[in-house]
Amino acid sequence: MAAPKIAKDGGEKVYPEECRVEVGGLQYRRCAAALVFNPNGDVLLGERSDRPGSWGMPQGGIEIGESQSAAATRELYEEVGMRPGDTAGLSLVAEVPADENFCYAAGGWLAEKGLAGQRLEFTLFHLATTDDPTPLCNLEGMAGESREFTRVRWASWDEAVSAVWESKRGPYVRARELAVPVIEKYLAGEK
Repeated sequence: MAAPKIAKDGGEKVYPEECRVEVGGLQYRRCAAALVFNPNGDVLLGERSDRPGSWGMPQGGIEIGESQSAAATRELYEEVGMRPGDTAGLSLVAEVPADENFCYAAGGWLAEKGLAGQRLEFTLFHLATTDDPTPLCNLEGMAGESREFTRVRWASWDEAVSAVWESKRGPYVRARELAVPVIEKYLAGEK
């Protein structure tokens, strides 16, 4: 996951305004999430290299000047080596409208920068296969990024929600509520 380009202000690193969002009076880092689904409606998950047993979707900070879908496309490439136009059968479908329920608390370096956590902003991609996605992925870290995942797999929504890091479960549940109707229409040919 690439860190957003940081603006310098008096020697301190601060998040630029367009890379953060205010929700409920708190500042959150805008974070693009690539929600890849297959013809069965299953979603692509990767096992985090820094948290064995914790799975999630490719995601990372939205950089200055990037749209939600451009950031999700970049993160998808950096973390699993896939991108529309280069990966057979992969297409960008739609952005899921941002929702306050996509926010989750996170400490560490985010808190040091005055951020309450991150707001996930989901973009939908369709991969036209139910086969094991591993051969289509490069998990070594692309475009100079470090390895994010050790392996990938398809998962049902229930599996995705239970396998993700606990603080992200709420955003994943809300993403399911908003994304599943779009996915079902897409798979039914109602693009």
